[in-house]
Amino acid sequence: MGLTSGSLLLLLVVAAIGWIIATVLVWPRLAPGPGSRARNLGTGRLAARTAGRAGLLVGSQALVLAAFLVWLNGYFAFYGSWSQLLGNTVTIKTAKPADPYPKLVRTIPAAGRPSRGLPDAVRFYGFGLGPGRDHPGPPPHAYLPGVRRLERLPGAARYGMLARVQIKGLRTGLVANSGYVYLPPQYFRRAYARDKFPAVLALTGYPGGAKSIIDRLGLASTSARLVSEHHARPVVYIMLNVSPVFPRDTECTNIPAGPQVATFFAVDVPQAIERAFRVSASRSDWGTLGYSTGGYCATKLAMMYPGTFSTAVSIAGYYVALKDDTTGNLYGSSQAYRNENDLDWRLRHPS
Repeated sequence: MGLTSGSLLLLLVVAAIGWIIATVLVWPRLAPGPGSRARNLGTGRLAARTAGRAGLLVGSQALVLAAFLVWLNGYFAFYGSWSQLLGNTVTIKTAKPADPYPKLVRTIPAAGRPSRGLPDAVRFYGFGLGPGRDHPGPPPHAYLPGVRRLERLPGAARYGMLARVQIKGLRTGLVANSGYVYLPPQYFRRAYARDKFPAVLALTGYPGGAKSIIDRLGLASTSARLVSEHHARPVVYIMLNVSPVFPRDTECTNIPAGPQVATFFAVDVPQAIERAFRVSASRSDWGTLGYSTGGYCATKLAMMYPGTFSTAVSIAGYYVALKDDTTGNLYGSSQAYRNENDLDWRLRHPS
């Protein structure tokens, strides 16, 4: 049963209500009684009844709190799975059966790649229709069975496509699981068959699941609306968790003698996407976007890798390099390296 599944929340709500009803029914039976009757129970029986009442109260409160926390997590998408909550690394082979998407569907070969070139870095869990206006079919990002090819997804030319992906960094070895790629409807239309699309790397806050960018931030649906109203160009969005080595919060840093997260986002991800999709390789067509920690990372990546990203959008982000219990030692105890990751400092000391 998935951490964000409606069935888990329903189970907890039913259990909490049932426990409260049981508490009301059983409570009188555990009463010690007045005066001499309470004294006649003996110390042992009196302690047992008191413990029983305490257990009823604690159990009901625990279930109510658990139901509330599951609802809160589902709404804000802090953690997308049990493995993420418990701090385990999720891979394709160990994806939980409760996942609404099946395991690996296929690997999309890179267009024009030599047969003996690098291995493909983008793998898919499943495909779904995009969030087009007045969608008559399945809800957004619903898996459609039987689809084995990108261009054969029914309705994609009208609504676009959302794919759940795994991206493996061929340079860093890092892996982003449970990411999403949004392809606009134009990607599947004949008039755009030879076009290469701009791309935006969108990052979550910490902690946060990539699905929150779709459900809470509404990035794909907003893009579809703006394009249909001729206020924006069709863009491919790559939506990822801000920390590929969760539960550690890396602040998108190349950690000395540790994971090279900045390189993963600025080098591995663009290369993987460019090889798997019709996406432009020009820096003028690549941008970053994020909220909270993702906003910091978006700005940081654009400042530190101007040859890859030309634009950055920060939503409720910050600009000072953090260090706390979730980050650990990110900068190798080097103040100079910490300064390089401090965006305020970089603005005051342009190179």
